[in-house]
Amino acid sequence: MNKNSTYAFVLLALSLLIVLPVIDFVNVTVNGNTGSNSVLFATGSPMPPPTPDALNQLTLVGTGSPMPPPTPDALSQLTLVATGSPMPPPTPDALSQLTLVATGSPMPPPTPDSSISSV
Repeated sequence: MNKNSTYAFVLLALSLLIVLPVIDFVNVTVNGNTGSNSVLFATGSPMPPPTPDALNQLTLVGTGSPMPPPTPDALSQLTLVATGSPMPPPTPDALSQLTLVATGSPMPPPTPDSSISSV
């Protein structure tokens, strides 16, 4: 047997193992298993959908008055008073020292590209 036919046989066997136990429940006929099947008959017509009471009235009437918008307490005062003092601006650590000291060595100057030819 070649490789493809072996895979086809394995796939067929696997699908039969899955389908055969289920086929008895799916393919129910009138003659088979009549004792275990119960039949339910429904007669009549469906009910009309319910309509809310407000839609049955000719006019819709809203009573009452709208609520005033809320106002914050600060806006209801005549004057707005801010107390306290502003914070001093932050100073970096380097500026608070008496002297600035730079350490390290400078970078070497760039070397010209050798691919550029002088004319």
